[in-house]
Amino acid sequence: MNANAHQLLVELYAEWRRLTDLEGTAIDHDEWPNVARQQQLKQELRDQIVQTTEQWHLEWAATETETASVRFEREFRPIVADLIQRETRNHELICQRRHRVQSELASLNQSSTRLRGIHRAYATDAGSRWQSYS
Repeated sequence: MNANAHQLLVELYAEWRRLTDLEGTAIDHDEWPNVARQQQLKQELRDQIVQTTEQWHLEWAATETETASVRFEREFRPIVADLIQRETRNHELICQRRHRVQSELASLNQSSTRLRGIHRAYATDAGSRWQSYS
């Protein structure tokens, strides 16, 4: 019946959850190449989920009186809600990291500007002092 598409969807969503958790860990550790890898794997998985969902809807509609979308909503809504919560957490982590990096960059830019000013002040004065002793 629809056990095959149903079971495959459960497995695909479980894999998405696993990848999202790995992505969150990578974000926590500032492992950006690993974050990109997990996102790429999820992109590929998304296509499988869409295809399997369509298959599940067709199988269910052909065999049951309850509409496929009602059944899908009842069975998979909690799973999808959990995935959305995990994705939201990862998004918030990335926003926090971006804010931290932007603050560090602003601080470094400010330090760089100060150092250039100090360099100009002392480089100019040092050159004129050496000339005055010759």
